[in-house]
Amino acid sequence: MKAPVTLEPLDKALQEITAKYQNIYWRESPASGVRVAESTAKAKLLQVKVREFRIVEDREPDGAMAALWRMPEVAAFLRRNHVRFARRIGTARKVISPPMIVEIKNATVADILDRIAAGYRSDPPKVWIYQECSEKKETLVDVQMK
Repeated sequence: MKAPVTLEPLDKALQEITAKYQNIYWRESPASGVRVAESTAKAKLLQVKVREFRIVEDREPDGAMAALWRMPEVAAFLRRNHVRFARRIGTARKVISPPMIVEIKNATVADILDRIAAGYRSDPPKVWIYQECSEKKETLVDVQMK
């Protein structure tokens, strides 16, 4: 957006963005913070329901997300829909102590990503970004936590 733009308070800044870009929407929740999305995005992976997810993690967010991608419901969706992840170099160093614990039942992948991001209470807080590109019968997905 061109200057001047509103940066704070967050709700006013997001209202300004959604007024200018009609395809972007946002919602706020005490449990998961703020979620911003584009209305035309399909992102079916984010809608996959996981029966139960539990993790105890003290390393970089990529470690927690890797556990999510191995969940049976997610792995089956990836195979069935010919989805693969973009290759990125990950790290395995410890970043938080004590470790965070995420326990959630009957939740979508998006909800679990929200909980993982909330578990890294660093300054600034973590956010996750989902990108997807489909070509022919294959879909390439990249999920980053920053």
